[in-house]
Amino acid sequence: MKSITFWLILLLGTVSCTSLPKIDPVNPLTMPEIHKRCSDVFPQGKWRFVHLIEFTMPGNKKSFVIGITVISPEERKIESVIMTIEGFVFLDAYYDQKVVINRGIPPFDSIDFARSMMDDIKLMFFKPEGSLVESGMSGDGSHVCRYKNDADSVIDIITNKGCNWEIQQYNPGGTLIKTVKADHCKKEPGSPNKIGFPGRIELASRGINRYALVFELKEAKRLIKD
Repeated sequence: MKSITFWLILLLGTVSCTSLPKIDPVNPLTMPEIHKRCSDVFPQGKWRFVHLIEFTMPGNKKSFVIGITVISPEERKIESVIMTIEGFVFLDAYYDQKVVINRGIPPFDSIDFARSMMDDIKLMFFKPEGSLVESGMSGDGSHVCRYKNDADSVIDIITNKGCNWEIQQYNPGGTLIKTVKADHCKKEPGSPNKIGFPGRIELASRGINRYALVFELKEAKRLIKD
């Protein structure tokens, strides 16, 4: 009986665990170029972005806000202001090792909401924390760089030509939990990034509390480091 129980538990564990997408090996001589393409996805230096953001919540309810985001990738710092189209600020927060809310209008004054927002910004604009554990090519010919952090979460950076790139985030069980897709390149003055910034970014969070965000770039400005 104990043996049957053991194998049942093992079978259920196998069924519930999702496998990560396969990465095919490539010529080792091409690895530096693949790694460079993955790095080019993320901005370098301090930048301020202004986006028109479209929210889609469960029930297909949509709304629009303006997001002003200042990022310092090297320091991993973020300042973010979310306001209505008319300019009313309902969230002003920053991240520097921890999330701090300067101003929040209920229900957006929740620290959980602000932390989730900062996690989305880091996913879109910061190179993943953790180690580069695998790189190569996907089945459709895209280049892939796979990162794993200390908590066994995995982030895949998938690049094509130009700024048509994708980020896929997996939980430790191998389940896809977030995707980021970018296109419509915009070359901005002062950017060392040759592929330019994406004019449009789509972020989708899966699971029970699923949501979708579309970021349309209105302005990108290089800031002098403080």
